[in-house]
Amino acid sequence: MTVWREDLATLIRHDGAGWTAADITGGRVVIGGNKVVGAQGAAIADPVGGAVVDTSARATLSAVLVLLRSHGLIAA
Repeated sequence: MTVWREDLATLIRHDGAGWTAADITGGRVVIGGNKVVGAQGAAIADPVGGAVVDTSARATLSAVLVLLRSHGLIAA
């Protein structure tokens, strides 16, 4: 049995022996008729090379890529 636990704002599942946090599974998340999350995207390489090196831009892009990977939105 799976239920929503309001105080934790999460699904929990009873496996016959006890309650544990439950994963939400599916192929996409749709809000207001718009797909906001779908299947994991392909990996994106970190910025390297090029004739002009902008270290601030590279650091920012790298930080965005880290977050996308940690959320599972793109492959590592």
